[in-house]
Amino acid sequence: MLVDEPIAHCDDTTIPAEARAAQWDNESRIDRVPVSSAGASLPQTYWNTAAETYEHDFSETLVGKLWRDSVWRDLDTGFLPSERVLELNCGTGIDALHLASRGISVVACDISSRMIELARHRAADTGFADLVDFHVLPTEQLGSLRNNELFDGAFSNFSGLNCVKDLSQVRDDLASLLKPGSRVFLCMLGRVMPWEIIRYSAQGNWKKAFQKFSRDWIQVTESGVEVRLHSRKEIAELFAPDFRLRSWKGIGIAVPPSYMDRWARNFPMTMRCLSGVDRVISRVPIFRNWGGCTLFEFERTIQ
Repeated sequence: MLVDEPIAHCDDTTIPAEARAAQWDNESRIDRVPVSSAGASLPQTYWNTAAETYEHDFSETLVGKLWRDSVWRDLDTGFLPSERVLELNCGTGIDALHLASRGISVVACDISSRMIELARHRAADTGFADLVDFHVLPTEQLGSLRNNELFDGAFSNFSGLNCVKDLSQVRDDLASLLKPGSRVFLCMLGRVMPWEIIRYSAQGNWKKAFQKFSRDWIQVTESGVEVRLHSRKEIAELFAPDFRLRSWKGIGIAVPPSYMDRWARNFPMTMRCLSGVDRVISRVPIFRNWGGCTLFEFERTIQ
């Protein structure tokens, strides 16, 4: 979900145009089943369509795997086996099933019925499908889970929250669903992406190069889907006082965006070096505010 990058729930290039869909690999492990958009909201229709090529355009790319590995390193230390966590904007279930493989129970939600369909299909091929409970549920309706037992933690990967208009409601819902002291990881769109700034500046497209500095909602699809990019200070204030910001790091600072994956695959040694650079600088002051995404780690406060 990135502006101009196929990063998860909110990116212009994530949504597959007909030409891109026509190029989809017919040998995909998941059969394509049409999902009716009748009665669906604009975001639901958007993500039902995006689901068809999401893995091809991002998750299965070298860049996408490097970005996801960076997030997993934090999830793997933040959540422990036997814990029960909540995932927002779960997409095709890659992160939920990764945690399940470590013995963690996950309730995974997504606005897209097609994403959830593919996630359940993926889970059926594993030996730990019983640890993941997938729900078609928009982030704005998390409150409907309040009758369940409290979760040990929560996370949202790759920018789904940038599409949500009212993050204060998300904060309130999460506060009512999580145990005191639990960890929350929120991966959201970054505002300073070196590769993008360099690319568009070289083309003389200054508006595009610095569009992510805007504090307004940015339309990322012709159909009208919008995202907003928040600063670290804004995010910390939005989730206070129920959540305390513990740390944050940049994702994809030196590693380029996924639309450069063809170049990345041609230079694997360079990519390994860039990935190593990211691991070194991702938490360094100044650099931790850069990147395609920022991963925030919060702690549920004790009221």
